[in-house]
Amino acid sequence: MTPPSLTPRQERLLAFIEEQVARRGYAPTLREIAQHMDIASLQGVKDHMAALERKGYLRRVPGRRRAIELAAHRRRWPSSERGVPILGQVAAGRPILAVENLEGVLALGPALLGGGTHFALRVRGDSMDGAGIADGDHVVVLQQDTADPGDIVVALLGEEVTVKRLRKKGGEFLLEAANAAYAPVPLTGSTPAPRILGKVVGLYRALPGKWTGDRETQGNPN
Repeated sequence: MTPPSLTPRQERLLAFIEEQVARRGYAPTLREIAQHMDIASLQGVKDHMAALERKGYLRRVPGRRRAIELAAHRRRWPSSERGVPILGQVAAGRPILAVENLEGVLALGPALLGGGTHFALRVRGDSMDGAGIADGDHVVVLQQDTADPGDIVVALLGEEVTVKRLRKKGGEFLLEAANAAYAPVPLTGSTPAPRILGKVVGLYRALPGKWTGDRETQGNPN
């Protein structure tokens, strides 16, 4: 049976809950949802949550804070035998807010990726051109909160997401572009502190005409 359709706003809210549960292991608070969705009141969040529950996309457990169960057909994170979920786009340049809706799936299986939780982000900008990462590419990311100097990482800067190379100069860690037009971003002295979301382990560049109707890419990984 096909699940009931969602409005764009409901889809965005549900994708945010899915991403937070996968990343942190528990659901966001009503206040966090309100801030992310720009909803003026907590009652407005409750109304949206009730609509998702009526449509069968989630179930709230009474009496338990943050206790939300996602419908089986929505458990698309982490990567599965179907592929790697694409979670919006990441700026390779001046950081911009990543759209955290699920955009599709890259048809890459566990045999190619190995263990761990993977996700993909669509790159926007030219700051990583020198590393062979171009605008429109998809970076495949192994979800982790640490990295070694020299690794290319996806990092959260406040509410913005960027892809850069992690460097250590003296006693300071930096996020460094692969394009001299962009200045390094220090990882110290910022509020809130930048946070590493994962290490880039692959690059996917779709060949022209190889993007199918259900958004699975059939080209070859680079």
